[in-house]
Amino acid sequence: MVDNTRPDPDTLLAVLRRDELPSHARSQVFSGMGPGVAKTYTMLRVVSPIHEFFLAGVSIALVTGASWLLAPFTGYQAIALLYLLLVVAVGLKLSRGPVLTVAASSAILWNFLFVPPRFTFYIHNFHDAVMFVTFFVVAIAMGHLTSRLRLSEVAERRRERRTAALYELAHQAAFATDLDTGLRAAVSLITSIFGAQAALLLRQKDHTLSNVTHPASSLTLSEKEKSVAALAFGRRMPAGKFTDTLPDSEALHLPLQARTAVMGVLAIRPSAGKSFDLTERELLEAFAVLIGLILEKEHIIEAFKHAEILEASERLHRALFDSVSHELKTPLSAVQTGLDALARQVGGEEKKRVTLREIQSAVRRLRRVIDNLLNMTRIETGVVEPKLDWCDVGELIRAAIELAGDALHEHHIIIEGDEALPMVKLDQPLLEQCLSNLLINAANWSNPGTKITVRADVDGNELLLTVLDEGKGLNESDLAHIFEKFYRASDARPGGTGLGLSIVEGFVRAHGGFVHAANRKTGGAEFTLTIPVETIRAETMEGLS
Repeated sequence: MVDNTRPDPDTLLAVLRRDELPSHARSQVFSGMGPGVAKTYTMLRVVSPIHEFFLAGVSIALVTGASWLLAPFTGYQAIALLYLLLVVAVGLKLSRGPVLTVAASSAILWNFLFVPPRFTFYIHNFHDAVMFVTFFVVAIAMGHLTSRLRLSEVAERRRERRTAALYELAHQAAFATDLDTGLRAAVSLITSIFGAQAALLLRQKDHTLSNVTHPASSLTLSEKEKSVAALAFGRRMPAGKFTDTLPDSEALHLPLQARTAVMGVLAIRPSAGKSFDLTERELLEAFAVLIGLILEKEHIIEAFKHAEILEASERLHRALFDSVSHELKTPLSAVQTGLDALARQVGGEEKKRVTLREIQSAVRRLRRVIDNLLNMTRIETGVVEPKLDWCDVGELIRAAIELAGDALHEHHIIIEGDEALPMVKLDQPLLEQCLSNLLINAANWSNPGTKITVRADVDGNELLLTVLDEGKGLNESDLAHIFEKFYRASDARPGGTGLGLSIVEGFVRAHGGFVHAANRKTGGAEFTLTIPVETIRAETMEGLS
């Protein structure tokens, strides 16, 4: 059975880098390359053991016959050299077993047929006995050494062919003008080298294996073969023919294992009656790894391009927000000033005063939207740098309530906190904006006439500001996304930009703090700002002044 384990991509690449491409192999590669053309390679074949032993027997018979004719003229001692020459010759062509067999047989035949007394294994002369032992040892040693030299030569030639094939695959596939052309070159090269049909199933955007073969494929896969390919993809291991997993399949399925993920499956179906030896199997697996790395490279390039587009789009988005917001602020201020002047002129005409109040409310709401857009742009561009100064917590809360304006006129605002809270050092305008946004959010999500509570406390070196409402609370599905930019709950009221809470989170984070949202046990929602601060007692402050 064949081992199903996958070679590590880094190991295969290291082997590829380590094996230098010989000059003659390199010239073959270059001469065979052209647009969509793959050079034909002949893989080294190992002659079957039975055939080798047959060749060894024929060789011994021929040399023995020739020695029998030459012995009367040369003497029996010279015949030993002919047998040694035979051992060297077969050592360069045959494997170790037949070579050692030839060495042992040569020594025995020389003793039996040529050393006096002939046709016996008895050696009468002491010098002949020493020569026989020496001949036997030398023959065995020479057979072993020449066999090792031949194995080294075979391994080197295989390495040359493997390196040349991988080099051509890298050149034709990795450096193709587009991915489809590169994959077609890879399939063509596999067909040329192995005489087998190949198919590619690639990974889709959702990281599942496609059920449709790539157009470059030369093999049509049945539903059964596609299921085997899906198994190889999921397990990241070879499956199908010549493996322990579903060996009855028609094709061998190799996962395209890259450095970080499996990019697809390579399916190879050999011609009838043909199988892949270990060398071919290793080369196929190296091909699969290289194709996987090529696909991963294309995936990374596409992701990088997409990220660049998103970044450029985001920059344009912020620039547009910043420009439009600034352009709107000037005419909006003029409109607000005109409305205030008109309100003073209307006097007691109630209908006109109601209309003016509605317009003023709309203008204030539009101003809040523009301010939110500007604040969000400041947060995203990283220009929010808190200007820390001593402030009174109670004054901070009252200023935030005033900033929220008429958005709170239908609710009862309750302030809870110790009047003796120390002075804290923070950026008051930023925290006023945070509290104002939380108060407006609480008013939007609670019924008119309900209470909105602002609670303040100082715990050690942390300022805790909590806003509590009596609304219906937060959906569990919204808690993880509630501070995201432009996020609005599915049951949110019409209007709004989804920026208020993300601005709160950004300003609090700029202070080195964090904001937490939760549902109250008694109903409603609560938002807590936790901000690290320096503290000082008011009386101490007065003494210093």
